[in-house]
Amino acid sequence: TLHRNIGLFKTFMHWSFKNKKTIKSDFLEFVKPKKQPTTEIALNIDQVTEIHKIDLSKKKRLEQVRDLFIIGCTTGQRFSNYSNFNKMDIVGDMILVPDCKNPEKLLSIPLMKVTKKKHKKYDYNLPKISNQKFNEYIKEVFEDANFDLNSKLIRRYGKEIKEENIPFHKRVSSHTARRSFITIMLNNGVPTKIIMSITGHTSLPVFTAYYKPDDKARIESMEKAFEKLI
Repeated sequence: TLHRNIGLFKTFMHWSFKNKKTIKSDFLEFVKPKKQPTTEIALNIDQVTEIHKIDLSKKKRLEQVRDLFIIGCTTGQRFSNYSNFNKMDIVGDMILVPDCKNPEKLLSIPLMKVTKKKHKKYDYNLPKISNQKFNEYIKEVFEDANFDLNSKLIRRYGKEIKEENIPFHKRVSSHTARRSFITIMLNNGVPTKIIMSITGHTSLPVFTAYYKPDDKARIESMEKAFEKLI
């Protein structure tokens, strides 16, 4: 975030200097901090299936949040997109929506059976909730599902690196759905260009940062690669 925001500021300053809105050029010598690798989590298909099947019928608000999360996991969209799908967006077997970050770009997303089922459940009028409340409730969903294993969070403070173990459910957010979609698709060998055409990514480095292979994916990939070596 710091790398991106300083980059945006320098772009503005370059424009200002070029158009004589400022005579100060000290900013030219300022070097942006390097991007830091993210340690955010993503779910595999087994974990998404487990969340999909958990019975939350007695906790309506959690059931609604879980359903929205599953829609996010099966469409690969940002929360601002997948939480606002409506009946008009569905054309045949596709969901057609403008990219929320680039409204001129139309995204064409295959409509999975489970996604369609969730839409029908709410008569194509998905529950409305703020991103802040969603992030609060989705943690409860995962806690109820007994996702109590720890996950390692790595933070960098200047040159100092700190590691800490945090309960898995506390690391889940609305954006976990998007990362999970990308991870599941890549684990199943779907070509990068196809996935990017669904998610709307235009930068390969940004896209690949979303991929979070787990131990199961690593084991299966290595076993497949070395299966002939007995």
